Amino acid sequence: MYKNIFFYFVHRIINWLNERKQEIYFILMAILVLSAIGIGIHMYIYYRGTPMFENPTTIVEHFARPIFIGMLATVLMLALGTLFIHLVTMVPLKRISFFRMELEFDTAREKQIANQFLYTSTMLQNHTDNVKYLLENNLIEFKQVLQFLADSYKNSALEYNDELTLEVDVINFNELAGRKEGKLFNAIKKQSPVKSNTIFRNRLINGENLLVGSISVSDTQDLVMVVRRGYEHPFDIYDQETIESILGYATVLFDTVIMIQIMTKNNLLG
Repeated sequence: MYKNIFFYFVHRIINWLNERKQEIYFILMAILVLSAIGIGIHMYIYYRGTPMFENPTTIVEHFARPIFIGMLATVLMLALGTLFIHLVTMVPLKRISFFRMELEFDTAREKQIANQFLYTSTMLQNHTDNVKYLLENNLIEFKQVLQFLADSYKNSALEYNDELTLEVDVINFNELAGRKEGKLFNAIKKQSPVKSNTIFRNRLINGENLLVGSISVSDTQDLVMVVRRGYEHPFDIYDQETIESILGYATVLFDTVIMIQIMTKNNLLG
């Protein structure tokens, strides 16, 4: 319903902020501490030149000395600023709504997530048919198996949403031409320990969103699955898990095909 570029931009900003709460909190706290110290020093210098009381006599007047005023200003700014920062960073930004924007976005995304789970379960359920298709079409190399699954994923996504702009490529790691794809691939390989074999980056303002997955075929060869989507369809953790499932299942499917070939060759299937 809300397909205006402004609403997509606002939604992307909210997602971007929500994903970077810790970084935002650290930056705001650093700014707050420096600002509080600066204001405290400013108040001390100001009241040192123009004190509130020339000859303090009471306890309150004694505490109105420049050093105490500067300390009080610093403490108050730190206290109020910390409270404000906690409120800003702890608010679930994804629940900010503008009229019915939240409902529309969440509902559409829930349907998309359900479709991804349906695709994954169907992919596993059709294991026998997948093996049969690969053998009949002599698709027995790992890259061919992964490309078969990539095409299946693309067709399923486009069948669900014909307005989706989607490209899925399976290439060798040395065929990576784009700088962004290369950076994401290197980020995957540099993990120690390895936490995930996929990574994605969504464009904040405009352009294509990018998801890259990597799987090792041998000690010297890596295959890379590159998924590109239009700006209005950002990736999230569910997309990442779907691609990881495809990469993992590709190994199982490939091993099954090879095992059947060996058994057939040795007349072990009867």
